[in-house]
Amino acid sequence: MKYGDVPSPERRRDRRCLLSAVWAIVFALAAAPLVRADESTALSQWTTRDGRVFQAKLLRLQGTAIVVVRDGVEFTVPIFTLTPASLEQARRLSMRATLVAPAVPVALPAVPAAVRAIPLAPVASFTYNPSILEFCRDHLGKKIGSGQCASLASAALKNAGAPVRGGADWPGDGDYVWGEPVAWVKAGFLGVRGVRELAHVEAGDIVQFHDTRFSGYNHGNSGVYRMRAKHHTAVVESVDLARATITVLHQNWNHQETVRRQVLYLGGMTDGWLRFYHAQ
Repeated sequence: MKYGDVPSPERRRDRRCLLSAVWAIVFALAAAPLVRADESTALSQWTTRDGRVFQAKLLRLQGTAIVVVRDGVEFTVPIFTLTPASLEQARRLSMRATLVAPAVPVALPAVPAAVRAIPLAPVASFTYNPSILEFCRDHLGKKIGSGQCASLASAALKNAGAPVRGGADWPGDGDYVWGEPVAWVKAGFLGVRGVRELAHVEAGDIVQFHDTRFSGYNHGNSGVYRMRAKHHTAVVESVDLARATITVLHQNWNHQETVRRQVLYLGGMTDGWLRFYHAQ
């Protein structure tokens, strides 16, 4: 078509369609930030173990707590006070690519100091360990599930909202995997190896036994003790590197099907291995 010619009806219609498509794209791009901003300010509903319900936006994970914000005010909530469903929600939200922090208002409303965020040392990732440990301590002297050793660990993980098992048995059948391996202690002809790796073990981690034998004197008590486990599962309560001991909470050890506390002296470990896992 030459300059000055009158466009045909078909060309005018095509031009209107093209302009409509361009304006639709411009409008969508302009509206997208608004949609994202609205999603970033959405409040989530949280429930505590004692039945209280509140709404707030997850701001960050900090130590063994979540930090949430509501109306411009930050609140710190210990993770062990939340229900398993709320713990799973915190884990899911924390795995998103980014958590957009809300803009800080010019003047925050006056609130009691007790409800403001408590500064805690940041950690790299969310941990279920406090809830796992709390569950085991709360059930000392009680039989969990069928009374089998793995029943205690499984129930504690489920109560915390964590995956019950971390994968297929390894390296053999009955060698349960409970998450991310953090340490491996092995006994042999030259003694016990891997004790220094216990520096990576935390309270609430799960330890898997394989063909393990313990024998020796009862430290702090009279007499001697002997223990043997083809396969066994326990939850770590504490680690004492200086004494090379671990304190565990477990059941179905020496034919006792209730949860009890046991101190294991690695110097008396004569055979087998212990693998330590961090739930994830």
